[in-house]
Amino acid sequence: MKIAMFTDTYIPQVNGVATSVSLYKRALEKLGHEVYVVAPIGPKDDSIFAIGGIQFKWEKNHVIPNSGRLLPLLNFVRQKKIEVIHSHAPFALGFRALTVQRRLQIPHLHTYHTLLVEYRHYIPKPLTPSARSVEEFSAWFCNKVNRVIAPTQKIKDELLRYGVNRPVDVIPTGIDVELFDSADEFNIRKRHNIDDRTKILLFVGRLAKEKNVVFVIQVLKELLQRKLDAHLIIVGDGPERNSLEKVVREFDIESHVTFTGYMPRKVLVNYYRQADLFTFASESETQGLVVLESLAAGTPVVAVAKMGIADVLEDGQGALLIKEPILSEFVEKIEGLLCDTIFYERMCQIGKQYVIKNWSIDAKALLLEASYRKAIEEGACQHDFRDNVWIEIMVEKMRNIPARIFETINSGGVKGVRVKHLTRSRRS
Repeated sequence: MKIAMFTDTYIPQVNGVATSVSLYKRALEKLGHEVYVVAPIGPKDDSIFAIGGIQFKWEKNHVIPNSGRLLPLLNFVRQKKIEVIHSHAPFALGFRALTVQRRLQIPHLHTYHTLLVEYRHYIPKPLTPSARSVEEFSAWFCNKVNRVIAPTQKIKDELLRYGVNRPVDVIPTGIDVELFDSADEFNIRKRHNIDDRTKILLFVGRLAKEKNVVFVIQVLKELLQRKLDAHLIIVGDGPERNSLEKVVREFDIESHVTFTGYMPRKVLVNYYRQADLFTFASESETQGLVVLESLAAGTPVVAVAKMGIADVLEDGQGALLIKEPILSEFVEKIEGLLCDTIFYERMCQIGKQYVIKNWSIDAKALLLEASYRKAIEEGACQHDFRDNVWIEIMVEKMRNIPARIFETINSGGVKGVRVKHLTRSRRS
């Protein structure tokens, strides 16, 4: 098959969606398929169609994609003879995927990666949408594609509640288990001047409100008060970093916390393997790849069993879970794990085998392949989403006309018309 993945985020950006698309691209290619990516940015590669984007000054890892011109994109899809589209966000590139679906009659699958209702606070008041409007928008988009991919059963149930009536396949993103078997490249204790006797707690993720990182910091403070020698390494960046650093200063635990910022995955693997414990308290994860990556590296997890986390982790299978973010319960789970050497070592091994057995990317790619085939057999889903690509077609044709003809037109009393003015209104 020839597959085009449309995504608003891609490597080298560091987040769950970018990782998911990259992993599936490689796994599907191993199965013999041709996979192309349409994204704001990406590696210089013939299989990547980069449309460009706008980078946030305060958060360099986050890029808002340009809507992108339609004609080059349509030509790219035609030239590559794409058979199936797979979109990964219902926004800029998602709309472009709908356009390509309709104009070229190509089947389209969409993965609902993010529980959008939980992210409304990023849109400032009074523009913040209601929960119901976000649910309606999600259903509207999903109902225009052939099939929807939900990373967990809970997300599928949510989508059905919203009113999604297209087929929904539950296919979690798999883990690149081979990545975690390589040897360490450096010692994180030496890099951050952490004593060998100190227990290292690790958090990996975007530093945003919904990740509940402040709770993890409160956990560290409580552990230190209980005389457990611990150090928290926070990997990632985001809008809440300054406020989290302020909390650390207010708690007077700066010497026990390290903020690393974003880092490449090959570097991050060293942190997963060498940490003593992974701590995670987010209550709005679609899936939560980071907890599975930690288990794949042989590092146990203590987490809050909400949303996607409850779907991917099993209590006792390398992870200890609590139902609600209750500080005392979370701390007790950590103490019980770190203070019992035999129990701890058993959890390390159990967790690694749990991921290998249930969450390898190669196994999940086979499920995705089957969904693609179903969509292709069905043919492109028909919808009425419209664009104004005809303006681009007209502009392209006008550019091929000799300049003297434009002079003739202008002299005939249409001086206000220029190609650049026409192109302003090309976006749908």
